[in-house]
Amino acid sequence: MHFGPLVTAFGLIFIAELPDKTAYTVLLLAARKKPLPVLLGSWLAFLLQNLVAVALGSLLARTSPEIIRWTAALVFLVFGLLLLLRQDRAESAETPQSQQRAFVQSFLLVFAAEIGDATQIGTAALVARLGQRWSVFAGSTLALWAVAGLAVTIGNRVGARIPKRALRKVAGVLFIAFAIASVLLLER
Repeated sequence: MHFGPLVTAFGLIFIAELPDKTAYTVLLLAARKKPLPVLLGSWLAFLLQNLVAVALGSLLARTSPEIIRWTAALVFLVFGLLLLLRQDRAESAETPQSQQRAFVQSFLLVFAAEIGDATQIGTAALVARLGQRWSVFAGSTLALWAVAGLAVTIGNRVGARIPKRALRKVAGVLFIAFAIASVLLLER
């Protein structure tokens, strides 16, 4: 493992992921759910997406950006509508099943959001450019995990202060906005 490519990948991917929709997705999930399942679900998704970036970087370059954006837009739209339309239920303690649901939701949303994302493409490009796939993989994965950790910490702190229903409605609107932004990017 080479230290230079690891540090380069960490720095570039960390900075690129901070303002990314995936970081906001993790933050919103952590504001509504227990933090540990959200963190672990997002970490697993980032790990798998980075493996995809390393192993199939050249294939991703040939995938149609329109297909990637429409898929991401559909995922965000569906999740946003589910959040907006879901009926309120009595608040109850988190059960193991709801923690498992938080893990699965986090994994699926982060995995979908990262398909063709700038950080995934950036990781693939760094592998091609630097020729040190495992160093780049380690740096990129650690950067994404660090951003997810920050997002979970902030989301968990903010979520305790905001009524769950209001948070769910705001999250629903934001996910629909992500869907619209994904579609609008098609026109560029």
